[in-house]
Order: sequence, then C-alpha cells, then structure tokens
Amino acid sequence: MKINKIKCSLIVSSLTLFAFFVFYGNAAALTISPARIEVSGDPGTTVTKDITLFNDSKTAEEKFYVSYSNFEAQGETGSPLFVEPKSDLGTWMKTDVSSIVLAPNETKTVSLKISIPKDAYAGGHFAVVFFGDNPSGGQISVGAKTGTLILLSVNGDVLEAGGLVSFNTLNHKLFYNSLPVSFEYRWKNDGNDRVKPEGNISIHDMLYIPVDHVDANSVSGNVLPHSTRLFNMDWSKAKISDDSKLKTPDNSFFGRVSYQWHNFAMGLYIANLDLTYGSAINHSSKHTFFFVLPWQLMLIMLIILTAVFFVGKIILKKYNKYIIEKARGGISTPSDPSHV
Repeated sequence: MKINKIKCSLIVSSLTLFAFFVFYGNAAALTISPARIEVSGDPGTTVTKDITLFNDSKTAEEKFYVSYSNFEAQGETGSPLFVEPKSDLGTWMKTDVSSIVLAPNETKTVSLKISIPKDAYAGGHFAVVFFGDNPSGGQISVGAKTGTLILLSVNGDVLEAGGLVSFNTLNHKLFYNSLPVSFEYRWKNDGNDRVKPEGNISIHDMLYIPVDHVDANSVSGNVLPHSTRLFNMDWSKAKISDDSKLKTPDNSFFGRVSYQWHNFAMGLYIANLDLTYGSAINHSSKHTFFFVLPWQLMLIMLIILTAVFFVGKIILKKYNKYIIEKARGGISTPSDPSHV
C-alpha cells in the first residue's frame, strides 16, 4: 500500500511538473534555449553543451535553482513522464552552477557536462535539466519549473527494431464534405534508442495523379525505446495561404459553400505514407483512401446549372421564334429599306 501511494505521488507530481514545462522554454519569467538537446558520445567520455537562459521579467530579479530528472514515454502522445534520477542520465549530468540569478531582461549561459560512464549501455538515455524557483530541488517539490530535454545516444551496438503499426484517417473516417482531412499513424519502437521517423504523406486523386503532400513528422517527434507513439497531421490547402477564405469556415450553409469553393477537393483520394528511419535509412510505408464530397457546393452548382439550363432554354426558344418570324417577313429591322 505504501509503495502504491509513493507511485501515485510520483505520477501526480510528474504531471504537475509537466504542466509547468513548455517545450519552447517558457515558464514563470524564464525562457530557455534550446528546448531540446540531442547528442551522442562514446562510453567513458564527457559531452559539453551550453544552455541559454533569459529573464523575461522587465522589473524583477529572478533566481533559479538547477535540478535533474530522468524521463520516459507516457502513453502514445509523446509527453514525458518524469522520474526520480537514481541512476542513468539524470545522475550523469552537472552544470557549472547550482543556481543562477538573472536581472530583468538579462541573458546568461550555463554549461552542462554529461559524463558518460565506461559501462554505459549503447542506445538512448533521456533526462531533463530543470530550472525552478524552489530551492529544494527535489523532483516532487512544488514550484514552477522549466527545462531542456536531453536526448543522449551512447555509441555502440544499438538495436534498431520496430516500425509502422498502423496508418489511417482519424477515427477511420471514410467520407468528408470538405478539407481538412486528418490522418494518424502509430510507430512502435522495440529498439534501445530513440527513433525519429521522417517522410511524407502523398495525396493522389482517383487517376493516381499526385495533388499534394503532407509532412509526416513536422514536430520532429521522437519515439522512445519500448514505446508506441501516435502522430497526427492534416491535409488542408489552408497551409499554403493566409487568405481568410482558406481558414476554418463558420457553420452557416453559405459559409461552408465558400470554404469548399476555395478549398476545392472532390472524389476518391489515396494517401500513401512513406517513412524513413534509423541509421541504415530503413523504409516503411502504408496507404489508405477516402472520399471528399462537398455536397453543399454541389447543391449550389446544381441549382445554378439548372437555372442556366431553363433560362437558356427559354432564350433559345424565343430566339428561334424570332428567326422564324423574320424569315416569314413578319419582323422589320432598322436596316430594312421600308423604314427609310
């Protein structure tokens, strides 16, 4: 029972810390750059990297305390779960200061040293350097913290295993009445180092003519060892323009019609996902299909075409009558000599 309470406490505290942790490095009055450091090194060597801190406050001096934490995958979202660093990377790191004071709008650089043990196993090791306003420095302490993710690859015989598990439209949706079309794929990593799948989703029409492509990993997300990560992306023409007509429409009928006109897509489409990963540049691919039927736009076009047809039919009928009467001499024109 006591162990379960400790685990619950650690999980709740980790989620609390994550609420304060922002990948772009903003929390309290502090901005950190870079938000993520990806490095590699041999066992028994030391890797050094610089972290820049900026006090966003224009009036107050701020003091920040350094602490460390390991992290691991939490579910399929890619969100980190922070754990107490009793071993591994969280205990291999050290900065040149234990705390830092920043005047308003002041920028300082902190040097981070990673001492890789000689017996460190090859593959991925993951931790975070926190800068917080709580002097206790404990991983389950209360206070605002922000930090830099450290993704270390120890060189050696690294196992690369796993691959693409599934690819489909969001919730396996088959019919759309307009863009965007949302896609999702799952990547499973059975290896012992992080994997960053890279590639595109190519969109083809019913004649298999390429019409567009979507970046399959625009966030440069990593899949940690022994975990599965879910990736989401959208196909939308809105990404190529800032025109308000390409933005999400209102829910009115004619708002949908205008949006479908400026983001026109109709018919059967095939989406091909092609990914590369690993040091050996391995490939993995899957495909899916969907239909886009902009029925509001089609209804308006049908009404317009029907109106044009009947109006044209009436005009043609009157014109034919005019030609027949003129041929019989029943209609005089201004060029007729009888009018001179």
